Amino acid sequence: MHNELIAETSGKIVAIFGYREDGRRHAAHLRQVGVRVIFGIREDRDEWSEAMRDGEYVVSPEEAAAQADVIQVW
Repeated sequence: MHNELIAETSGKIVAIFGYREDGRRHAAHLRQVGVRVIFGIREDRDEWSEAMRDGEYVVSPEEAAAQADVIQVW
């Protein structure tokens, strides 16, 4: 089942809401299999600054939802 889900998301945009350890780890895994990842984080959250420092593509949750083919919450 896991491989089927990966195959379905390959080449798509996945928005991840949450930038804690699990969200970062999942994003890294998705990128390894060809998925484009964006993070939806509110600017007033500490995670926004952390993700920006790490070089992630970060937008508001509303913008992430509008851009994404798939949304995941961590």
